[in-house]
Amino acid sequence: MRGLNTLLLERGDFASGASGHNGRMIHGGLRYLGNGDIGLVIESLRERATLLAIAPHLVCPSTLLIPVRDGARHPEWMLRLGLMALDALALWRFPRHRRLDRRAALARVPSLRPDGLSAGFVMPDAYAECAERLTIENLLAAVAAGAVIRNHAPVTRIEPIHGGQLRVTWQEADGEKAATAPVVVNATGAWTDAFLSRAAGVNSALITRAKGSFIVFEPRDGTPREAVFVESPADGRPVLVTPWQGNILVGTTDVVIEGAADTAATTEAEVDYLLAALDEAFVPGTFPRSAICFTYCGVRPLPTAAGPSHRITRKHVIHRHPAPLKGLISIYGGKLSTFRSLAEDATDAVFALLGRTSPRSMTARTPLPGASGAVDAAEAFAPLAEVTRRRLQAVYGTRAGQVAALARGAPDLAVVVDTESGAIAAEFVHAVRVEFAQTLSDILLRRTLLAYRPGRGRSAIGTFRTVAAAHLGWSEARIEADIAAYEAHVAATSGTRFHAPPAARGPIRVGAA
Repeated sequence: MRGLNTLLLERGDFASGASGHNGRMIHGGLRYLGNGDIGLVIESLRERATLLAIAPHLVCPSTLLIPVRDGARHPEWMLRLGLMALDALALWRFPRHRRLDRRAALARVPSLRPDGLSAGFVMPDAYAECAERLTIENLLAAVAAGAVIRNHAPVTRIEPIHGGQLRVTWQEADGEKAATAPVVVNATGAWTDAFLSRAAGVNSALITRAKGSFIVFEPRDGTPREAVFVESPADGRPVLVTPWQGNILVGTTDVVIEGAADTAATTEAEVDYLLAALDEAFVPGTFPRSAICFTYCGVRPLPTAAGPSHRITRKHVIHRHPAPLKGLISIYGGKLSTFRSLAEDATDAVFALLGRTSPRSMTARTPLPGASGAVDAAEAFAPLAEVTRRRLQAVYGTRAGQVAALARGAPDLAVVVDTESGAIAAEFVHAVRVEFAQTLSDILLRRTLLAYRPGRGRSAIGTFRTVAAAHLGWSEARIEADIAAYEAHVAATSGTRFHAPPAARGPIRVGAA
């Protein structure tokens, strides 16, 4: 958007790393006040307001209930001071927090454990149920502005050549490709150091890799209908309980990992850590182990620092590499809430390396594609059911009519593939033709998010098989390989392996979380 010729190369699928494995909340930064990170709090609050304005279909206002318990690490007076500070730092752009007495807190979330509960606070927040789609819409905007993007295109080498240029080599399905550029931005997240070593021959220790794991529960009587912020009895860290995709999302942990980021997985110790926080905050039986549907985890690329990872700043870092890789920049740190400001700062750094005056960034004032243009009229969705219309507008915003048009043009694309959400087969075709998806996993995990709903999208696989052959021209071998790969992912993340009680599994190392 600022006039740079831009090529984006992604090893896997877009948002297949931490951008698609997070807590879905666009936080104002309450917990960063405790670390004295006032600048990050101000940035988070500003960016929350920005995302609510430029992506209102994907980032929605929400509330967060904070129970107050006798003997907690953070007593009521401390919480009140922190919330008052957040109200002031937000410059009153959001509703103020409010206090609930014990009775009102229990009326709002009846499953809260009543013993020891003294009060509660309700604070404003924001929520991105389909966080992956923030990535997709940024890509759509970039392509519209002239960017060239490739996914499933791993970079294999970065090397300096004549004239101060860098040559980047990558692999695609039809062979090896290369391009030259004066500046290359390494935005590989948890793979930052490993990528620099493998592709550029740079031995670095720029990041601490901190895994965050989440448990997804099936909803039951008493599970909360709004986000609840509870405190871990082990270390006082916050644990969020959030209604999400028809389930309940609980997380997160903060565990430094030493092995490869590709092998990161939720452990038994992390599940026990999260269950302990739930047992402390909610009445027994609200979150039984047997109700765990599946788990997922992401790995944070935090700046290298000593001490526990939850104390390491979430500010982003822009690292300029010296000669002979003078045009190489590595970016890391940051968080979901502040992705846009990180991108703005990184682009400023690119212009500085180029020795050019940077045009002013307009991303804070430019709606994402699904928030621009007119809202489609009701007749654009005929004869789709109301539940489908609501879903399409929530997921695609003002672009929903594009999906509805596919369904109008081919009756087999109007088939509902998930009755609860109203998702339709046309979304599969749209994901591939318009939103860069190349596999079934891309479609279910990061375009439609049906993989995270009850049933994990399996009810849609039969329709996918038919649609991929009839409308996408995919071969039977490709379709079956895709289905097998997706089923393997579902099996690997299934929550059933955590259903046995700890005594039946043997001892678990304490302190892993």
